Amino acid sequence: MNTKPFPSLLATGFIADAAHEGTIFPSAGGSSADPRVQAVYWRCLVALFASARITNPAQRLALFCNVAPPSIDGIALAAVLDRYGVEFRHVPLTARLPAGRTAAWGNVLYFFDVLNALEDEPDDLRFALVDSDVLVTAPLDPLWTLLDRNQFAGYVVDSTPDEPINGLSRREMGEIAGALSGNSPEPPPHFGGELFATRPGHWKSHRAVFSQILEQAMTGQGPAAGVLTEEHVYSIAFALLQAPVADAQDVIKRIWTSPVHHTALDGDQALPLWHLPAEKRYGLGDLYRHLARRGFPTELDPDHFRTLAGKLCAVPRRGGAKLVRDGVRQLAAKLGLLL
Repeated sequence: MNTKPFPSLLATGFIADAAHEGTIFPSAGGSSADPRVQAVYWRCLVALFASARITNPAQRLALFCNVAPPSIDGIALAAVLDRYGVEFRHVPLTARLPAGRTAAWGNVLYFFDVLNALEDEPDDLRFALVDSDVLVTAPLDPLWTLLDRNQFAGYVVDSTPDEPINGLSRREMGEIAGALSGNSPEPPPHFGGELFATRPGHWKSHRAVFSQILEQAMTGQGPAAGVLTEEHVYSIAFALLQAPVADAQDVIKRIWTSPVHHTALDGDQALPLWHLPAEKRYGLGDLYRHLARRGFPTELDPDHFRTLAGKLCAVPRRGGAKLVRDGVRQLAAKLGLLL
C-alpha cells in the first residue's frame, strides 16, 4: 500500500497521559488522563489516517505515540491502523512542562520528541506533523510543494497583537523573541499547532533554536519562561530563524463549526486539510463510526468521502439533522450522561 522510500511522510502524535499527568483538554471534554477523553482522540486519529489513505492512496503515514494502540469500542485499533498502512513509532514524551505550570494542554510539546525521532530518515524527506483532529480531503501535493521552496511550513492564524493565545499574545511572543535575539521586538505571526512541516535536515540545522525555547519553558528561567504551548514555540522560533517559513493557509484552515463560533466558508471544502477542533466528539466521532460499520474501508470515491465528511463535520455549513444531533449530545454531556 505504501513504501518507506516514499518521499513524504504525514504523521500525527498522541500522548496517553497517566493519572498524575492529566491536564484539561477543553475541546475533548475533560482530562487528558481520562480514558474516555483518550478514546475521543483515538477515534479522531483513525479518521485522520483513513481520510489520508482514501484521498492519497500512496502516501506514507505514521503515528508517534507513547503507548500501543488499545481496543476502543471493542475494536483493536492496532489492526485498523495496520489496515490503513500506518507506521507505529513508540516515542515517549520528554518535553513536558513541570506539574502545576499549566491547567490545560499539558502534553502539547510532543512535537520536539517526534522531530527528534526522525534521525533514521533521509534528510530530504518532506515531513508534516498534524493534529489528530485533522481530516485529509484531497491530494497533498500543495502541502509538499511548500517544502520544495521553504525550509519550514506552518499555519498562520489571524489574531491581533494583543489577543491572548493560550497565555501569551503575539506582542508578548515578540518580546520573548527580541530578548532571545537582542533585536527589536515585533509581534510575530501566530503559527498554530495544527501543522508543523519541514525536512529532517532542516530540523537538525535549526533544532537548537527550538531546544533553547523549550529548555527555558521547562525550567521556568530565561526570556521564554512563560511559554506554555507548541504554538508559542513555533511562533517564537520562526521569528528567530534565518530560514524561509511558508504560511500554509492555502492548504489548511482551523475551521470552527460550533453553533456559536462557525468560521466555515464556501470554498473551505476544497482545502486538502481541515482542522476541526469542535468536531472531536461529534463529526469526527461520527465519521469514525461510519467507517467502523463498513469495516474501515481503504478505498472510497474521494469526492463521495469529502461530501460525507463535510456533511458530518459541518463544512461548509451545518445541516438541520446535525444541529439537532449535536445539540442532544451537548445537553447529555452537560448532564454527565455522555463525554
